[in-house]
Amino acid sequence: MAATDDVTAVLAAKPDCVAYCATAVRREDEAIADIVGYLEAGINVVTISAIPMVYPQAAPANWREPIERAARKGGATFYATGCEPGFVSLNLPVALLSGAGVIDSYRMDEYALDLDLAYPIWEVLHESMGFGKPDGHVPVRIAVGKVNTDWEPVVRYIADTLSVPVDEVALDWETLLAPHDLDTALGVISEGTICAHRWQLAAMHGDRAVVSVQYFATVTSTPWPDTWPRPTRPGHGGMVFRIEGTPNMTLDLRLDPTPGDPINPGVAATAMAAVNAIPAVIDAPPGVLAPLAGPGIVTRQTRR
Repeated sequence: MAATDDVTAVLAAKPDCVAYCATAVRREDEAIADIVGYLEAGINVVTISAIPMVYPQAAPANWREPIERAARKGGATFYATGCEPGFVSLNLPVALLSGAGVIDSYRMDEYALDLDLAYPIWEVLHESMGFGKPDGHVPVRIAVGKVNTDWEPVVRYIADTLSVPVDEVALDWETLLAPHDLDTALGVISEGTICAHRWQLAAMHGDRAVVSVQYFATVTSTPWPDTWPRPTRPGHGGMVFRIEGTPNMTLDLRLDPTPGDPINPGVAATAMAAVNAIPAVIDAPPGVLAPLAGPGIVTRQTRR
């Protein structure tokens, strides 16, 4: 059918599945209501918008409960996925852990470097991440609890996979101030204002961080602190998975752009995680699905 902005027309078409990719930022209730409407109409939903629902068991009740009710009412299936949080932070570590013996700790470090170039949206970088804000400012994603809401399901999923009791999920964070004016693609980050931040969300067992996710965000020319673990390739972003145990494991993952393709590779991978899951979601029984993985959740597109 032709593209339309008429939800009534979409419902009337009775599609097997809807890929819901509208933002939920500052419209969480509206996004939930949209998803609920499709599910109650008996339409399966795959989404990259309901980040806390990537691991439904640990999602906040205001997300989980209405979606579960709607799936039951409509006899439809719901699945939330994405890149990170998504298959990168859920499926890849489980693949690594399949070859592990004793686990002392697991941590994924995500390096979002030079964000003024990779993600040049000033509202997000200035307001959500706090770049250019004065010393003492608490980045919005920390202040409103977005870090906990979006990433706590990730650390709890890995902890549950390892059958580790979690006493609490602890947040630790800090900001870095520009030592001098920094020229960026979005203008000057003035000396003494925020040019980077780091946070870590850790599932604690006693006084030990058993499972954690750590995130580093910087703008161009940010000096790297000696106290922060460095990316595998200096100056290049990506994710590094670090498992201490028997054996120790380190996995470096980068999402690199395709030559000539202007699309951010992280955006493309996020979308494809949803698209590739559609056949499995259509075939699944009604309800809310936990993270999917395996040969059934892969692309069917190859260059011939």
